[in-house]
Amino acid sequence: MPVHSREKKENNHDEMEVDYGENEGSSSEEEETESSSVSEEGDSSEMDDEDCERRRMECLDEMSNLEKQFTDLKDQLYKERLSQVDAKLQEVIAGKAPEYLEPLAALQENMQIRTKVAGIYRELCLESVKNKYECEIQASRQHCEVVPAILHR
Repeated sequence: MPVHSREKKENNHDEMEVDYGENEGSSSEEEETESSSVSEEGDSSEMDDEDCERRRMECLDEMSNLEKQFTDLKDQLYKERLSQVDAKLQEVIAGKAPEYLEPLAALQENMQIRTKVAGIYRELCLESVKNKYECEIQASRQHCEVVPAILHR
């Protein structure tokens, strides 16, 4: 992360003092340093504004760069997911997708059981209808036999 300009200036000023102690230079160097530090402090608000503006622009550039990267990655993810869905759809259409085949097998087994039960139920219903038919015929015959006998008495 960038260091604030004020901290940079203080660090530079400290380094300058250390350098002066080691060099033990002439008084003119010390005077220049003092005048430059005074001018830096006087211009510090102006430099801070410039640094803030520069940092603001850097941050805005970084943010727009990150937003562009995010959008690109989002689009790439969308395209990958879409291609995966298309591939799965092709597997389903071809009848090769396990997510499709397993439930299909269960449904087909269920269908076969229901068809068998429906066939048995149908046969029982037909047998019941035949029995009712035979009962009606037998009742009609008995009725035909009993009615004349009653009438002839």
